[in-house]
Amino acid sequence: MELFIIRHGLGGGFGGGNNYEVIETASLEDAEKWAFENACQDYESYEGMCGLRTVEQIMEEEECEEEDALIAYEEERESWLDYDAVPYSKEAEKKAEVHHYHNPYSEITDKM
Repeated sequence: MELFIIRHGLGGGFGGGNNYEVIETASLEDAEKWAFENACQDYESYEGMCGLRTVEQIMEEEECEEEDALIAYEEERESWLDYDAVPYSKEAEKKAEVHHYHNPYSEITDKM
């Protein structure tokens, strides 16, 4: 297992990926998936507000079936997501610390 710093949030007027967290996972690919999932949670916390439509709103506004609305929803959501992951380093941590930063592994990283 390795440590990574993930970044997630929403682009546009939401300010981009300003949430940073240190995680432990097996690979960079796994860390990127984790960052994506967190960005999706960020999106879901605003959906139905601020112009971020729900599947139901898309069905109503576009007069389409749920399957088509779900495709449109996923495309819209993807266009707002801002996320990535990098291997943990002190340099990456210094950049992250000026944002919303959470490091539950500080006992380990403080010794690095």
